[in-house]
Amino acid sequence: MIGNAHQIKDTCGYSTTAPLHSFGPAVRPHYLIHFILNGKGIFQKGDKTYHLETGQGFFIEPDELTFYQADAKEPWEYLWVGFNGTMVPELLKQIGLSSSQPVFHCDKGKDLYWLVNDMLVHARSGFASDLRRTGLLYEFLSILAENPMETDTQTDSEYVYINKAVEYIKNNYWDGIHIYDIAKYLCIDRSYVYLLFQKYFQQSPQDYLATFRLTKASELLSTTTLSM
Repeated sequence: MIGNAHQIKDTCGYSTTAPLHSFGPAVRPHYLIHFILNGKGIFQKGDKTYHLETGQGFFIEPDELTFYQADAKEPWEYLWVGFNGTMVPELLKQIGLSSSQPVFHCDKGKDLYWLVNDMLVHARSGFASDLRRTGLLYEFLSILAENPMETDTQTDSEYVYINKAVEYIKNNYWDGIHIYDIAKYLCIDRSYVYLLFQKYFQQSPQDYLATFRLTKASELLSTTTLSM
């Protein structure tokens, strides 16, 4: 993990996966970008499934419930970079990555590979290493920014409702909330909330909330000193 005046932090690595190897459904505490070096796989977010291959990547926001899985015949090899910071939302907006536009293409995979490799070389703690990795992270993002992606301007009311519902869960999952709290926040009927979650997540609001709480608890146990 690294930090600077803008509190940008990163974690990175590589993974060569087995056939059908998967991760999730789960949430992460930071922004996360995966880039596929070889092979194929799927990335699922909400009601959308993206079929991805070499040269493509996908973006995950903090506390966003997602799932991804390697192909059965051509499992993928990918690199990843995770980060947090006060400047991150604006940086990603300028690049064109967002919750509604999570997939991208980049033809400079070798450059991204060597940047992540350099980050790992300078993984030791220390101010100089922290500065080095911060600079490498900016280089990584600058490569993605060379070909800005068009953002999704979808304004469908269902999409707006489901995003507000997920945001409400992210901010209140620890406070014993129920489906009627979500419906009240959105000013819509509980049955409509149920239908939206079934459509976008193929599960009830209660199941989504339970999964979110479990994955968040698992994340806290692995990243903090908090007890059960």
